[in-house]
Amino acid sequence: MKNMNTTTTEPMNAQAGQGASTPLPEFGRWRDVERLFGITRGTLYNLIGMGKVKSVVLRRKGNVHGCRLIYLASVSQYLNSLMEEQNGGACE
Repeated sequence: MKNMNTTTTEPMNAQAGQGASTPLPEFGRWRDVERLFGITRGTLYNLIGMGKVKSVVLRRKGNVHGCRLIYLASVSQYLNSLMEEQNGGACE
């Protein structure tokens, strides 16, 4: 009988704040931004309109409706720039 208790990968540390973070996907929908960063849809679309956050719309030629994908790194960069601005250049 085989030993069923062997593992093939290192166990992950599930405690927050100890450097075990999952990298962000490159793009996400507005709900992903809301879940990850706490930014509401209206605020997100305002930031996109002001050019503070980057996004792209996927749609077929001639279609009015499509799927807007937000570049998640730009959201993170925007929040970091706000933090630097508000904390006098010091990011914690």
